[in-house]
Amino acid sequence: MNPLDTKFWLGFLSEWLGAIAVTMIVGVSPILKRIRRIDFRFPKRETTFALTAFALIYFFGFQFFSSDIFEFLRKAASAFEGGETAQRMLLAVISLLPFIILLLVRGQPLKSIGWSKDNFKAGLTLGALLAVLTIFLRGKFTTLLQGVSPAQGSLLLVILLLSVAEETIFRGYIQLRLMSYLGQTWGWLATSLLFILWQLTGRAWLGNLEDSWPVIVIALVQSILLGWIMKKTYHVSAPILFRAVAAWLLFI
Repeated sequence: MNPLDTKFWLGFLSEWLGAIAVTMIVGVSPILKRIRRIDFRFPKRETTFALTAFALIYFFGFQFFSSDIFEFLRKAASAFEGGETAQRMLLAVISLLPFIILLLVRGQPLKSIGWSKDNFKAGLTLGALLAVLTIFLRGKFTTLLQGVSPAQGSLLLVILLLSVAEETIFRGYIQLRLMSYLGQTWGWLATSLLFILWQLTGRAWLGNLEDSWPVIVIALVQSILLGWIMKKTYHVSAPILFRAVAAWLLFI
């Protein structure tokens, strides 16, 4: 990654601006006018559960990458395509479990983690539009029409699982609760910050900020954008599809 490469930054900038434009256009259509907002009766208590669970997986995340105890998990991830991406996928899937347990023990519905049946159509529609837009802006239509290799297909599955797990945790469980407690804007931005902290776990390149700052900037902008898309749809399918396709296209 060359931080001075204008073409590189223009690719991301066009992708972000395109996603914002499409989301705003869809936002004034009847599709998002029927979105059902999700709030909680006791938002402070819900936020306490969310932040406690985040602290748990945050500690686990550092241990996952540094402790010899979890060496078997890192080796298990090597069975999948993607290297570090596969490791982060496995970490995310495992980290989703405490949130699922909380959901089941407390008897809360799926809509409380961003999987509302009422908002599914809107989220899926926007997510599909954002995915197609990203393919177009990245100039990958011809590449996809020529077919993908088994390795590329496996990598797509890894990235999709990673996106499903992390978006359900952050945009689904945590953001919905923080928006209910702090308000939509502050809850969205606070969740974006927590997501960036989560991305720092196990990142060896953090020791050299001169080379790693572009990665941090890109992750921050994408985090804010994904949270904003979630705020518009109240369904995790939209950020999942956009994130998964955008990340996968960088590898093909």
